[in-house]
Amino acid sequence: MASEESIHFLELPEEIHEHIFSYLTFHETSETRRVCRLFNKHCMQRLNKGFVRVDKFHAHIQKEVKNKLPRRESERRNHHLARHVDILSAIETRLSLLGMSYSKYMESGLCCFIPGKVLDELLSILFRLQCKEQPPRSHEFLQELRDISSMAMEHFDEKIAPNLKNKLPAITLPYPFSETCASTSAIFPFPPSPVRGPSMRSEVTSLGLQVRGQTSSVMQVRKEVVELKNCYTQYKKKIVEQEKKLVHQGQTIIELDKKVNDLNQKFVDLAAEFQKLREQKEGGEGLGGSVCHVSEKGGEEVNGFLAPAPGTSSKTTATKRRKRKSGGKAETAGKRSRRSNN
Repeated sequence: MASEESIHFLELPEEIHEHIFSYLTFHETSETRRVCRLFNKHCMQRLNKGFVRVDKFHAHIQKEVKNKLPRRESERRNHHLARHVDILSAIETRLSLLGMSYSKYMESGLCCFIPGKVLDELLSILFRLQCKEQPPRSHEFLQELRDISSMAMEHFDEKIAPNLKNKLPAITLPYPFSETCASTSAIFPFPPSPVRGPSMRSEVTSLGLQVRGQTSSVMQVRKEVVELKNCYTQYKKKIVEQEKKLVHQGQTIIELDKKVNDLNQKFVDLAAEFQKLREQKEGGEGLGGSVCHVSEKGGEEVNGFLAPAPGTSSKTTATKRRKRKSGGKAETAGKRSRRSNN
């Protein structure tokens, strides 16, 4: 018997790999990319083709629904397919936003359509729209799609796109004008810009939405510029006023400095005069102590003046009082004698 040779999974043909991967959901496919490079290659191709498939499937269903609607606008509002139209238009807007975020990098071969869970949600919604049951309102029916697609686009724009912008080729036309540019990578042999190719009206509407968004942002920026100019003029006026105040305060400071200098000079002059008077006083006291001497009458002569000796002043006052009394008595006796003679 011939020995059976075992074949490794990676050695199988690419067609078999693609057939095996087709049994996985798009979310499982995006998770399987981390196994190896070969798995990454096949999973990226399947995710890109899945995005194109979802876009074409949506265009097909939208065309069928529009063909069933009446031509009058008033009759369309009360038609049983009115909710289908609202849901499909909301999905078209969501696909356009996803295409604007990912298509440029998908065409350059730098990445694939990463959020596989979004593709699964889109396919489930489109399959439910093909049923005869009446779907719920669009804001309830598309709540999960809005949430996961918004999170996916925010994550891609914040974490992945900044690193991929440096790897873009020098000349690349943005989506959807790059239909003639082929893919720059041999790993992703998908046709150039197949997304939203057949319906040019949807492309024009998406570009119109972009232009409206850009014009609104430009108007907002202009308003901010006008506000900044007004703030600049106000601040400039305040700066001029502050400069005038600074000049006035500088002049007052100079005047105060002059006054302080004058007061300091006066203080210095007063201190010098006080020092001179103090020296003269100290010199006068020393001279008076050396000139003092005792006079012949028993008093002291101080600086040319005669001071009485201690104990003499009290005696002289007592004798003066006695003389006055005796003199007074003699006068009274004389008066009495004169009166008796008369």
